[in-house]
Amino acid sequence: MLIHWEVSDVYNDVLKDFLKKAFEKGLIEAVIAPAATDNSYTYALVTKKEDVDKLTPIAPVMQWNGADMIRRITRLKPAKRKTLAILRPCETRTYKELIKFNQINPENFYLLTYDCPGTIHARNYAYEQTPVDDLIKSMKEGKISEKVRESCRVCEYPTPIKGVGDIGFGIIGVDEPVFFSLSERGKDFLAKMEIQEGERDDSSWVEMHRKNREKWLEEKRITGGRKGIEKFLAQCMNCHNCKDMCPICFCKECFFEDHSVFDYESEKFYNWADDKNGIRLPTDKTLFHIGRLIHMGTSCIGCGLCQQACPVDIPLYRLFGIVGNDLQKVFDYKPGVNDDLPPVMEFREEEFEEFVGLKGGEE
Repeated sequence: MLIHWEVSDVYNDVLKDFLKKAFEKGLIEAVIAPAATDNSYTYALVTKKEDVDKLTPIAPVMQWNGADMIRRITRLKPAKRKTLAILRPCETRTYKELIKFNQINPENFYLLTYDCPGTIHARNYAYEQTPVDDLIKSMKEGKISEKVRESCRVCEYPTPIKGVGDIGFGIIGVDEPVFFSLSERGKDFLAKMEIQEGERDDSSWVEMHRKNREKWLEEKRITGGRKGIEKFLAQCMNCHNCKDMCPICFCKECFFEDHSVFDYESEKFYNWADDKNGIRLPTDKTLFHIGRLIHMGTSCIGCGLCQQACPVDIPLYRLFGIVGNDLQKVFDYKPGVNDDLPPVMEFREEEFEEFVGLKGGEE
């Protein structure tokens, strides 16, 4: 059951008026956007103009990646109704990445994204319910709220990007919010809405995040090789919550969930214990995380939901975000930004030739 909380934030009011007008003009038949629940927020699908007031388009909590919700709706068959989804910039990039993996059918979907103030850890919000107004106020003042998640503080793309999504909603660098197009479909949509496109300057907000990110990449890197990773993951319960919340981990059949793969005869355990002077149970914990990195590292968007999902608060984004960043540099690939296919989907015969063959011998 959705519970409508009154939000004084003018920006949410502007977006709800926008949605109602789009319904009236017949441009949309459904909306996917955040909505309030008991002590938190979730995504909601509404199909009536009068239900728009139940939504909180810019919410202070990110329980799910909205692109993953669209994947669940469109993976088997495309949407038959014209739907507008309001997603954060990281979710919009996830949407674009999942289209490449044939996990989302974009037919009949429009995406609106906005200058993002960041989101609060879902567990923290349950104890201290900070309204989104406070986060937006900090952003308007040129400050990143101390309450937002680590991944939000070091986000590389905290604002809309041309070619990623259809409609942008500008909050920073302007006195009044503005709408602007990110695609030709978005330009046509705004024209039919009779909305004049506006401009805003987001450069200082983006630069602040980029500087935070550069410092974070240097200071939070896990060192010490295998021992360093094992120490970092020492509290891991092998629960796989991080995998379940990752929008890029979409395989229907997962190697790490096939328990028969990791079922061993009892003597195997005893032999390992003999060789290693004792082993930790359950086994294969580190293998799970390394395997995940290999599978999805080049497409890690940086939403940070892996870290939010961890029941023992391991700062997992420091592993997946930093290693993912390194991998993406190697392949010169920005997930959800580049138009080319993800590296794991494309074979190039001439690639990484510097690693082919053996060194030495004749010059």
